[in-house]
Amino acid sequence: MKQIRLKILWTAVLVLIVLAQPVAFAQDSYTYTEDREAAPGPAVYRNVLEVFGEDLGIGALKEPQDLFVLQDNLVYVADTGNNRIVVLDKYLRLVRTISTFDNNGVEDRFASPQGLFVADDGTLYVADYGKNRVVVLDSSDQLIRTIENPTDQELIPANFRFRPKKVVADRVGRVYVIAEGVLEGLMEFDEQGVFSGYIGAPPVRPSLWEYFWRQIMTDAQKERSVLFIPTEYSNTDIDEKGFIYTTVAGGGTERSAIIRRLNPAGEDVLRRNGFFDPMGDVDYILAGEIRGATITGRSSLQDIVVWKNGIYSVVDLTRGRVFTYDDNGNMLFAFGAPVFERNAFRTPAALEYLDDKLLVLDRRLNMITMLEPTDYALSIFRAIELYQQGDYDGSADVWREVLKQNPNLDLAYSGIGRALLRQGEYRGAMDYYKLGSDREGYAQALALYRREWINANFSYIMTGIVAAAIALYVIGLVRRRRRARMGYVGLAYTVSENKFVAYLQKLKYALHVIVRPGDGFWDLKHEKRGDLWSATTILALVMLTFILARQYTGFPFNMADPREMNIYMEIASVLVPFFLWCGVNLALTSIMDGKGSFREIYITTAYALVPIILIHAPLILVSRVITLDEGAFYYVFQVFAVIWAVFLLLVGMSVIHDYRFGKNIFTSGLTVVGIGVVIFLALLFVNVLAQLLGFVDTIWTEVTFRI
Repeated sequence: MKQIRLKILWTAVLVLIVLAQPVAFAQDSYTYTEDREAAPGPAVYRNVLEVFGEDLGIGALKEPQDLFVLQDNLVYVADTGNNRIVVLDKYLRLVRTISTFDNNGVEDRFASPQGLFVADDGTLYVADYGKNRVVVLDSSDQLIRTIENPTDQELIPANFRFRPKKVVADRVGRVYVIAEGVLEGLMEFDEQGVFSGYIGAPPVRPSLWEYFWRQIMTDAQKERSVLFIPTEYSNTDIDEKGFIYTTVAGGGTERSAIIRRLNPAGEDVLRRNGFFDPMGDVDYILAGEIRGATITGRSSLQDIVVWKNGIYSVVDLTRGRVFTYDDNGNMLFAFGAPVFERNAFRTPAALEYLDDKLLVLDRRLNMITMLEPTDYALSIFRAIELYQQGDYDGSADVWREVLKQNPNLDLAYSGIGRALLRQGEYRGAMDYYKLGSDREGYAQALALYRREWINANFSYIMTGIVAAAIALYVIGLVRRRRRARMGYVGLAYTVSENKFVAYLQKLKYALHVIVRPGDGFWDLKHEKRGDLWSATTILALVMLTFILARQYTGFPFNMADPREMNIYMEIASVLVPFFLWCGVNLALTSIMDGKGSFREIYITTAYALVPIILIHAPLILVSRVITLDEGAFYYVFQVFAVIWAVFLLLVGMSVIHDYRFGKNIFTSGLTVVGIGVVIFLALLFVNVLAQLLGFVDTIWTEVTFRI
């Protein structure tokens, strides 16, 4: 009995010890696929520590706005509401607070400091928002200088009020400030604090619709409308090379520019080689409610931090999420729950890296959260680091380990592909690039593989070309001599009595029609050189061409997923517009003195589609051996095939209906409009029918329920 009591006592003690420990929540992640779908991934960070002001013995933090980690692992916090700077060590224990400093013999204080930056030598830059200045202190917290309202009359309006919100400085002491109400970009000050000008204004490009309406607005309407002006930056950071990273919270700035990397000239040099430009959430809800909490609109980026190997992270205020990208703009992962869920960042204001840990400052909860990376996240970082160090074998091995944990990560496949490419294994690189949906990488590997294959098989290729040329010459010579002996006049005027041979002749006549459409379509109508069987065969070949193109077009040019191909939809994509054209054209031309019957319209339309087969079918093979750089030829031939087919269709309609050019163009245009009307009416009918069936079902349910 005594032993049982001891066991119970020890069990209770162990439970209390466990409950006393902080709970580490794992943060699940996701990335976006090429199709804008969120692909889930393993947890990337664990919450290991949450620090409040009370834990530090300095009273509660109050609306803290910024965070900075110095190289010696000192953590600086802008405790905005308490008008102070809090300095912590790498374990988030208090080192000191900076509330006052000596200003020419007078004790001075901060007023709502909203941003801070610390140089490698310990120089502290504070955006002292409430007192309209930037305060510069040395490592001993002694004042070096203050940067106050610029007085350059050429660049600064007379009524301008300097309200600095965020600040960074480069290695030579130039200071860059984000100030409230400044839309021209970052304000630049030299090492003496003298205003130099603006750099990097966020670009704004109104949509075509907005531009159109602005052109027809009255002056009064223009004054009341939203101006197309840049949106001020929300935050900034600077990397070890001196490039300035910035974020834009929202507004009129185009989405591709809400994260920018500015060189000293203020030009945006951020790499955007991922599926989508770095912008936070790619797909988002425009309006609606999730579990009773409304979360709408695109990401509102509040801070950005640059880490080693070009990796950078941004934090989204809208949904409390953190997005991490590599130096090429590929999303490594995103994590964070919506603000109303457990373990969410309520109002994230800033984030920083502390060694490999991530610190997130929440200005609503007045706390700092320390996040520790999981093995999965560390493996991703390690793979990128090994690749940049030139250890391609090691990088590929780590990426393979990553894939074991997350087969949904396209970047891992591309990472292995890049490593294999560097090793000269081009064929293997192509396979992995394809798995990673990396078309540019695939095209690069294809170009090298193609060159390697041609060099290895050059003699065989030349032998095959010469043999094919000789064979074609001999065949042509034999045919010419045979025709000369038989006194050949040509199939254009002789139709075989054999039905199958006659069918082949009518198919072959399509080649004459596409090069001489005038007399070709005339013979189709009046000489019966075509029939429904041959036209149907051409139509079937067009459908087959589209199906093969969807399935077998080379990967760099095939944006559709062949695994999701619906053969019935592919057939319908050809048959529906084909028969709509034939039916609507017959209906319109019947009341506009058209001479063509449905049979003639059907045959003429089918024969006009022959260029689609003759050009698109070979392009399927060509697309598998050319690269993206050579893709201009591929697209030119595609467009040429369509233009040729449309030209033949117009000529054919003119011939069979006996229309002049103007009337033919008019009726053809009306046919296109008529097709749109038919589609609209069909959709309207389906919608009404669905509502009617729903109404009948409701009545039936009500009747049966009451009976």
